Amino acid sequence: MTGPVRPEHEVRAIETATVVNNHEVAEEVFITKFHSPVIARLVKAGQFVMVSFPGCFDPLLARAFSVSDVQGKNLSLFYSAVGKGTRRLSKLRKGDAVTINGPLGNGFPKLSKGERVYVVLGGSGAALVPILCRSAKRSGAKMTVFYGARTKRHLVAFKNHKIHHATDDGSKGYHGTVINLLREHFEEERPDKIFGCGPTPMLAALQRDFDGDLPVYISVETPMACGMGFCQGCPVKIYDGRGYFLACKDGPVFNAKEIELE
Repeated sequence: MTGPVRPEHEVRAIETATVVNNHEVAEEVFITKFHSPVIARLVKAGQFVMVSFPGCFDPLLARAFSVSDVQGKNLSLFYSAVGKGTRRLSKLRKGDAVTINGPLGNGFPKLSKGERVYVVLGGSGAALVPILCRSAKRSGAKMTVFYGARTKRHLVAFKNHKIHHATDDGSKGYHGTVINLLREHFEEERPDKIFGCGPTPMLAALQRDFDGDLPVYISVETPMACGMGFCQGCPVKIYDGRGYFLACKDGPVFNAKEIELE
Protein backbone atom coordinates (compact mmCIF):
# COMPACT_ATOMS: atom_id res chain seq x y z
CA MET A 1 0.00 0.00 0.00
CA THR A 2 1.63 3.20 -1.20
CA GLY A 3 -1.22 5.57 -0.44
CA PRO A 4 -2.81 8.21 -2.66
CA VAL A 5 -0.89 9.56 -5.64
CA ARG A 6 -0.85 13.31 -5.21
CA PRO A 7 0.25 16.30 -7.30
CA GLU A 8 3.94 17.19 -7.12
CA HIS A 9 3.19 20.91 -7.08
CA GLU A 10 0.14 22.24 -5.28
CA VAL A 11 -0.98 25.72 -6.32
CA ARG A 12 -3.44 27.67 -4.25
CA ALA A 13 -4.25 31.27 -3.36
CA ILE A 14 -5.98 33.36 -0.74
CA GLU A 15 -8.13 36.08 -2.23
CA THR A 16 -10.99 38.40 -1.39
CA ALA A 17 -14.01 37.26 -3.38
CA THR A 18 -17.21 39.22 -3.91
CA VAL A 19 -20.73 37.84 -4.25
CA VAL A 20 -22.16 37.86 -7.78
CA ASN A 21 -25.50 36.33 -6.82
CA ASN A 22 -27.04 34.14 -4.14
CA HIS A 23 -30.05 31.86 -4.66
CA GLU A 24 -32.04 29.36 -2.64
CA VAL A 25 -32.45 26.38 -4.99
CA ALA A 26 -34.19 23.90 -2.67
CA GLU A 27 -35.36 23.81 0.93
CA GLU A 28 -32.51 25.50 2.89
CA VAL A 29 -30.12 24.76 0.00
CA PHE A 30 -28.25 27.64 -1.62
CA ILE A 31 -25.88 28.30 -4.50
CA THR A 32 -23.69 31.36 -4.05
CA LYS A 33 -21.58 32.59 -6.95
CA PHE A 34 -18.39 34.55 -6.23
CA HIS A 35 -16.08 36.61 -8.40
CA SER A 36 -12.82 34.85 -7.57
CA PRO A 37 -10.60 35.05 -10.67
CA VAL A 38 -7.42 33.50 -9.28
CA ILE A 39 -8.96 30.47 -7.57
CA ALA A 40 -11.49 29.92 -10.38
CA ARG A 41 -8.58 29.50 -12.78
CA LEU A 42 -6.89 26.88 -10.58
CA VAL A 43 -9.69 24.67 -9.27
CA LYS A 44 -10.36 21.10 -10.49
CA ALA A 45 -13.48 18.99 -10.04
CA GLY A 46 -13.58 17.55 -6.53
CA GLN A 47 -11.36 20.15 -4.86
CA PHE A 48 -12.65 22.43 -2.11
CA VAL A 49 -12.09 25.89 -0.65
CA MET A 50 -12.11 27.35 2.86
CA VAL A 51 -14.35 30.39 3.30
CA SER A 52 -14.13 32.94 6.11
CA PHE A 53 -15.75 36.31 6.82
CA PRO A 54 -13.35 39.30 7.08
CA GLY A 55 -13.44 40.96 10.48
CA CYS A 56 -15.85 38.35 11.85
CA PHE A 57 -15.12 36.15 14.85
CA ASP A 58 -18.48 34.35 14.97
CA PRO A 59 -18.02 31.88 13.41
CA LEU A 60 -14.33 31.94 14.23
CA LEU A 61 -13.12 29.18 11.94
CA ALA A 62 -13.32 29.04 8.16
CA ARG A 63 -15.77 26.61 6.55
CA ALA A 64 -14.98 24.04 3.87
CA PHE A 65 -17.06 23.90 0.67
CA SER A 66 -16.74 21.81 -2.47
CA VAL A 67 -16.55 23.99 -5.57
CA SER A 68 -19.77 23.36 -7.46
CA ASP A 69 -19.00 25.17 -10.70
CA VAL A 70 -16.53 27.44 -12.44
CA GLN A 71 -17.58 29.91 -15.12
CA GLY A 72 -14.81 32.18 -16.32
CA LYS A 73 -13.61 34.20 -13.34
CA ASN A 74 -16.47 33.09 -11.12
CA LEU A 75 -16.90 30.04 -8.90
CA SER A 76 -20.04 28.74 -7.23
CA LEU A 77 -20.58 27.04 -3.88
CA PHE A 78 -23.51 24.74 -3.14
CA TYR A 79 -24.48 24.14 0.48
CA SER A 80 -27.24 23.57 3.03
CA ALA A 81 -27.79 26.47 5.41
CA VAL A 82 -27.90 24.43 8.61
CA GLY A 83 -25.19 25.95 10.82
CA LYS A 84 -24.02 29.38 11.90
CA GLY A 85 -21.45 29.75 9.10
CA THR A 86 -23.65 28.49 6.28
CA ARG A 87 -26.63 30.55 7.41
CA ARG A 88 -24.42 33.64 7.39
CA LEU A 89 -23.22 32.74 3.92
CA SER A 90 -26.79 32.30 2.69
CA LYS A 91 -27.64 35.86 3.69
CA LEU A 92 -24.85 37.52 1.70
CA ARG A 93 -25.86 39.96 -1.02
CA LYS A 94 -24.31 41.05 -4.29
CA GLY A 95 -21.01 42.83 -3.65
CA ASP A 96 -20.45 41.40 -0.16
CA ALA A 97 -16.94 40.05 0.38
CA VAL A 98 -15.49 36.90 1.89
CA THR A 99 -11.99 35.46 2.06
CA ILE A 100 -11.45 32.26 0.07
CA ASN A 101 -8.43 29.96 0.47
CA GLY A 102 -7.97 27.36 -2.24
CA PRO A 103 -8.24 25.29 -4.18
CA LEU A 104 -7.40 22.66 -1.57
CA GLY A 105 -7.23 18.89 -1.54
CA ASN A 106 -7.22 16.50 -4.46
CA GLY A 107 -9.99 16.09 -6.97
CA PHE A 108 -11.26 13.34 -9.22
CA PRO A 109 -8.98 11.74 -11.84
CA LYS A 110 -8.67 13.43 -15.21
CA LEU A 111 -11.09 12.01 -17.76
CA SER A 112 -10.21 10.75 -21.23
CA LYS A 113 -12.05 11.03 -24.53
CA GLY A 114 -14.63 8.27 -24.94
CA GLU A 115 -14.37 7.15 -21.31
CA ARG A 116 -17.66 6.11 -19.69
CA VAL A 117 -18.14 7.35 -16.13
CA TYR A 118 -21.04 6.83 -13.73
CA VAL A 119 -21.39 9.58 -11.12
CA VAL A 120 -23.38 8.73 -7.98
CA LEU A 121 -24.47 11.60 -5.76
CA GLY A 122 -26.55 12.16 -2.65
CA GLY A 123 -27.19 15.04 -0.27
CA SER A 124 -24.62 17.82 -0.54
CA GLY A 125 -22.69 15.65 -3.00
CA ALA A 126 -25.04 17.06 -5.64
CA ALA A 127 -22.81 20.14 -5.53
CA LEU A 128 -20.51 18.43 -8.00
CA VAL A 129 -23.03 18.04 -10.85
CA PRO A 130 -22.06 21.22 -12.77
CA ILE A 131 -18.28 21.03 -12.42
CA LEU A 132 -18.10 17.29 -13.20
CA CYS A 133 -20.33 17.66 -16.25
CA ARG A 134 -18.18 20.52 -17.54
CA SER A 135 -15.08 18.40 -16.99
CA ALA A 136 -16.61 15.51 -18.95
CA LYS A 137 -17.65 17.78 -21.81
CA ARG A 138 -14.16 19.28 -22.12
CA SER A 139 -12.49 15.87 -22.16
CA GLY A 140 -15.00 14.15 -24.42
CA ALA A 141 -15.94 11.58 -21.77
CA LYS A 142 -19.45 10.13 -21.49
CA MET A 143 -20.86 10.85 -18.04
CA THR A 144 -24.09 9.49 -16.57
CA VAL A 145 -25.31 11.09 -13.32
CA PHE A 146 -27.38 9.32 -10.64
CA TYR A 147 -28.74 11.60 -7.91
CA GLY A 148 -30.66 10.41 -4.86
CA ALA A 149 -32.54 12.07 -2.01
CA ARG A 150 -35.21 11.27 0.56
CA THR A 151 -38.00 13.09 -1.30
CA LYS A 152 -38.57 15.25 -4.38
CA ARG A 153 -38.37 18.42 -2.30
CA HIS A 154 -34.81 17.58 -1.29
CA LEU A 155 -33.65 17.39 -4.91
CA VAL A 156 -32.03 20.36 -6.60
CA ALA A 157 -32.96 21.00 -10.23
CA PHE A 158 -29.85 21.42 -12.37
CA LYS A 159 -30.66 22.97 -15.73
CA ASN A 160 -29.13 21.56 -18.92
CA HIS A 161 -27.97 18.36 -17.22
CA LYS A 162 -29.53 14.96 -17.82
CA ILE A 163 -29.82 13.23 -14.46
CA HIS A 164 -31.33 9.93 -13.29
CA HIS A 165 -33.14 10.60 -10.01
CA ALA A 166 -33.98 8.28 -7.14
CA THR A 167 -36.10 9.13 -4.10
CA ASP A 168 -36.74 7.01 -1.04
CA ASP A 169 -40.48 7.73 -1.20
CA GLY A 170 -40.82 7.51 -4.97
CA SER A 171 -41.92 11.14 -5.34
CA LYS A 172 -39.54 11.59 -8.30
CA GLY A 173 -37.74 9.13 -10.52
CA TYR A 174 -36.78 5.69 -9.26
CA HIS A 175 -38.55 4.53 -6.08
CA GLY A 176 -35.66 3.44 -3.86
CA THR A 177 -32.06 4.25 -3.16
CA VAL A 178 -29.66 5.68 -5.68
CA ILE A 179 -27.44 2.60 -5.18
CA ASN A 180 -30.27 0.30 -6.29
CA LEU A 181 -30.87 2.55 -9.28
CA LEU A 182 -27.19 2.29 -10.12
CA ARG A 183 -27.34 -1.51 -9.94
CA GLU A 184 -30.04 -1.61 -12.62
CA HIS A 185 -28.08 0.58 -15.01
CA PHE A 186 -24.87 -1.30 -14.25
CA GLU A 187 -26.45 -4.48 -15.54
CA GLU A 188 -27.26 -2.77 -18.85
CA GLU A 189 -23.98 -0.95 -19.44
CA ARG A 190 -20.70 -1.28 -17.59
CA PRO A 191 -18.78 2.00 -17.14
CA ASP A 192 -15.02 2.47 -17.06
CA LYS A 193 -15.07 4.30 -13.72
CA ILE A 194 -17.47 5.27 -10.95
CA PHE A 195 -17.29 8.57 -9.05
CA GLY A 196 -19.24 9.04 -5.82
CA CYS A 197 -19.94 11.87 -3.40
CA GLY A 198 -22.53 11.94 -0.63
CA PRO A 199 -23.40 10.60 2.82
CA THR A 200 -21.06 7.98 4.26
CA PRO A 201 -23.64 5.13 4.18
CA MET A 202 -24.12 5.72 0.45
CA LEU A 203 -20.37 5.76 -0.16
CA ALA A 204 -19.91 2.60 1.92
CA ALA A 205 -22.53 0.80 -0.18
CA LEU A 206 -20.85 2.02 -3.35
CA GLN A 207 -17.50 0.80 -2.08
CA ARG A 208 -18.87 -2.56 -0.97
CA ASP A 209 -20.95 -3.38 -4.05
CA PHE A 210 -18.91 -1.98 -6.95
CA ASP A 211 -15.26 -1.76 -5.91
CA GLY A 212 -14.13 -4.99 -7.58
CA ASP A 213 -12.18 -4.84 -10.82
CA LEU A 214 -13.71 -1.45 -11.63
CA PRO A 215 -12.04 1.76 -10.40
CA VAL A 216 -14.27 3.55 -7.88
CA TYR A 217 -13.35 7.02 -6.60
CA ILE A 218 -15.22 8.53 -3.68
CA SER A 219 -15.20 12.01 -2.16
CA VAL A 220 -15.61 11.73 1.60
CA GLU A 221 -17.65 14.14 3.70
CA THR A 222 -16.05 15.12 7.00
CA PRO A 223 -15.73 18.32 9.06
CA MET A 224 -12.53 20.27 8.40
CA ALA A 225 -11.13 22.96 10.67
CA CYS A 226 -8.08 24.14 8.72
CA GLY A 227 -8.24 22.45 5.31
CA MET A 228 -4.48 21.97 5.07
CA GLY A 229 -3.61 19.15 7.47
CA PHE A 230 -2.35 21.22 10.40
CA CYS A 231 -5.11 20.41 12.90
CA GLN A 232 -5.24 16.64 12.16
CA GLY A 233 -9.01 16.88 12.59
CA CYS A 234 -10.29 14.98 9.53
CA PRO A 235 -8.90 11.43 9.75
CA VAL A 236 -9.91 8.75 7.26
CA LYS A 237 -8.95 5.17 8.10
CA ILE A 238 -6.50 3.43 5.77
CA TYR A 239 -7.97 0.18 4.44
CA ASP A 240 -5.48 -2.21 6.07
CA GLY A 241 -5.59 -0.62 9.52
CA ARG A 242 -2.12 0.91 9.29
CA GLY A 243 -3.25 4.34 10.34
CA TYR A 244 -5.11 7.30 8.91
CA PHE A 245 -5.10 9.62 5.94
CA LEU A 246 -6.30 13.22 6.30
CA ALA A 247 -9.34 14.06 4.18
CA CYS A 248 -8.17 17.61 3.54
CA LYS A 249 -4.62 16.77 2.54
CA ASP A 250 -4.76 13.23 1.11
CA GLY A 251 -8.35 13.54 -0.16
CA PRO A 252 -11.14 14.42 -0.15
CA VAL A 253 -11.21 12.13 -3.22
CA PHE A 254 -9.81 8.64 -2.67
CA ASN A 255 -9.64 5.46 -4.65
CA ALA A 256 -12.16 3.32 -2.74
CA LYS A 257 -9.51 0.62 -2.31
CA GLU A 258 -7.41 2.99 -0.20
CA ILE A 259 -9.76 3.54 2.72
CA GLU A 260 -12.20 2.00 5.19
CA LEU A 261 -15.37 3.98 5.80
CA GLU A 262 -16.52 4.02 9.42
